[in-house]
Amino acid sequence: MNDWNLLVILGAIALSWFFLRKYIDKKAENLAHREDLRHLTDIVERVRTQFERANLVHRVQFEAEFRACQDVWREANNMHREFVRLFPLAFGKPTPLQRGTFISAQLAFADALEAGKPFMNQAVCKAFFDFGSSMIEWKDVEMPKESTKESREEARLGLERCAEEIRKRFSELLVV
Repeated sequence: MNDWNLLVILGAIALSWFFLRKYIDKKAENLAHREDLRHLTDIVERVRTQFERANLVHRVQFEAEFRACQDVWREANNMHREFVRLFPLAFGKPTPLQRGTFISAQLAFADALEAGKPFMNQAVCKAFFDFGSSMIEWKDVEMPKESTKESREEARLGLERCAEEIRKRFSELLVV
């Protein structure tokens, strides 16, 4: 009978050892899964944080560029409007007041362009610069009647090139 008790005890120990090993293996596997999951969660959180930070920077840059383009566009339109008033299609010479208003509009445009230059795309900035350069020659010149229509058309086309560059630039940008 002693042998029988010893065998039962050894069997119980072996069976306990077998189940205990299975239990420990399962616990180790669960722990490994939790560590893997924690590691993957950390990676996802880091990527999400980096994306949010990059998105914030991108949004701020977009808003600064958009504001700069708005300001320069407003001044370009004002300058173009004063140019049209300075050299109307109907007969008449520009008055000193009209010339002064045109020069003031040119200066406001130049100031806005200079202030917005660091924030604007190169192509947009160049289009505005070209437009301003085409307008500056009329500051001190008396336009002959026969070239009024062509000059106004050239000025309008210059403003349209600026608008096209702005449209092209902002259609390239993805804002999230």
